[in-house]
Amino acid sequence: MKNLSADVTRQAEAVQTALRESLVGLYLYGSAVAGGLRAESDVDLLAVISSRLEHGERAQLIAVLLHVSGRRAYDGPARPVELTVMLAEDLDPWRPVVQLQYGEWLRDDAIADRLPGPHVDPDATLLLAMARDAGISLFGPSAQELLPDIPHGAVRSAIVQSLPSLMEDLDGDERNVVLTLARMQATLDTGRFLPKDAAAEELAVTAPTDQAEMLRTAAAAYRGEIVDDWDQLAPALKDFVARVSASINAAS
Repeated sequence: MKNLSADVTRQAEAVQTALRESLVGLYLYGSAVAGGLRAESDVDLLAVISSRLEHGERAQLIAVLLHVSGRRAYDGPARPVELTVMLAEDLDPWRPVVQLQYGEWLRDDAIADRLPGPHVDPDATLLLAMARDAGISLFGPSAQELLPDIPHGAVRSAIVQSLPSLMEDLDGDERNVVLTLARMQATLDTGRFLPKDAAAEELAVTAPTDQAEMLRTAAAAYRGEIVDDWDQLAPALKDFVARVSASINAAS
């Protein structure tokens, strides 16, 4: 794990320790491998396991994540982790079934043992595609060896299917929704997975003036350069969400 930040190294080691013999592969993807972590970036990890999580294994994994992830980490503030756990048998043939997902937005649910069990999640298709495209193996074979090659048509379908759940988060999580929409649109346009801020900057080039300003503001805030005020950006936000949502739905 050379050249990784102390947070990422500690977090990856915690996941490996919790999953032990069932861990087949652990992959770092997202901003960490696409130009570097931004100020507000999560550490994106994908774990592939050989057998379904027993209750004790699941509880131990959640416990270690609560210790090492985010501003509220029990061991002291750290980068937030977004961990997705998938079963090896669901990769060949490929199915977007998530065994467990943890992120700081789910911390309170994790503490209360309310995280969902195994479930189909179209977003898992996108995570698999991103991890296979540029993921770094922290344990096990390379991403290209273990993870399925997701056809672009399946990526397009997953983007469309992921839109409704993303929209549920708009109120209160405006920046993340805007940046995720920008990346979705950029992926549909180019077939590439860009960093969120880069996708926003790219869309800003052709967006209406007020929406372009909003996109650049969201990107700058994501990098920690400014503080964003979404009350002031509300009109542009409404128009942007309507425009890009319609464009994404048209791709179905």
